[in-house]
Amino acid sequence: MNASVLSNLATLAYPLLSLLAPGHGVIGRSLHLAALLGFAGLWAGMQRAQIAGGPFMDYLHTLPYTARQLRHADVLVLMLANGPWLLLALGAIAVGIRQHQPLAHLLLLGDVIVLALAAQLAVLARRFASLPALLAACLLLGASFGTRAATVSAVLVAAVTVVALWRGPSASDRPVRRTVGNTRIATGGAATGFGALHLSAALLWRQRRNELAGKLLASALLATGAYSLARLFDGDGRSFPTIVIAQGAIVLVMSGMLRPMHLTHVAAAGYFDALPLRPGRHWWRPFDLALVAACCLPLLAGLSVAAWQIGASTPWHSTASVASYLALLAVLSLPHLYTERHAVVVGAIVTGLWVAVTFVSLT
Repeated sequence: MNASVLSNLATLAYPLLSLLAPGHGVIGRSLHLAALLGFAGLWAGMQRAQIAGGPFMDYLHTLPYTARQLRHADVLVLMLANGPWLLLALGAIAVGIRQHQPLAHLLLLGDVIVLALAAQLAVLARRFASLPALLAACLLLGASFGTRAATVSAVLVAAVTVVALWRGPSASDRPVRRTVGNTRIATGGAATGFGALHLSAALLWRQRRNELAGKLLASALLATGAYSLARLFDGDGRSFPTIVIAQGAIVLVMSGMLRPMHLTHVAAAGYFDALPLRPGRHWWRPFDLALVAACCLPLLAGLSVAAWQIGASTPWHSTASVASYLALLAVLSLPHLYTERHAVVVGAIVTGLWVAVTFVSLT
């Protein structure tokens, strides 16, 4: 295999290959494994509606198929959703083979794939009682790494996990599905103050939880990448522009939460109109905006503080950058609320222009 291809694979699969680094202790390696499983669970959770299949799968459940056959169909769809990460995992195994890694190390990489699939199925089925068993498997693999029992432990964990996935949960362990609309909130103060903020938070958490997790994960990756580049540039003139661009991208990503929240409020408008309230038209907009801004603020402030600490900006420039992008979020709320088809294009253009103005003003 071409050396450059292996080098690229090793770079892309670094989160997996770093498991094999000898410098990790038992706790560090176990936490690393648990973090990989947590990422896999988030990846599946934010695609819950797509993996579930919608009306077609509802129809499939009415046909005379056994529970095991339906579960195998779910696993097949989940494997397709995992395509990019599965390719990286297989690439990591290929790099390990090329580097003549011990068999126990290759089995550990294979265990990550199997355990990640188990974690994803548990998240999709809301069967969180099985998560302690996955954490115990991470601890066992972390403790046995580098010992004579490493190979036996890896084979044992893989075998037990595969058997558990094949058999599926027992009837007593199958969760009762909850409807998304059962939002227990007080409506007496829905139009003012804390009640309206509580309503927006409940809608965001109970009905848009998967989208929120996906956008927060994407934003965190953007922030991590920008900080890594700024550190690589060693705080020179390229570092702060990198931070500014990443902050604009984060605001653009998170602003995508405004439209689904708005549509959810619109769908419930008839209910609130029947209550003895006088909230006014579209009373929820400032509260939705405040909630999304609260989700953006830690990432924006973290990047600005990081830029200040590495010497890439001054405290004034860092504060002005955060304030500028909070104002951008308010501006981006308009296309998301008024232009259903062109919100993404308009938002991207506005963000690009805003980043350019911020860049010129602060650098």
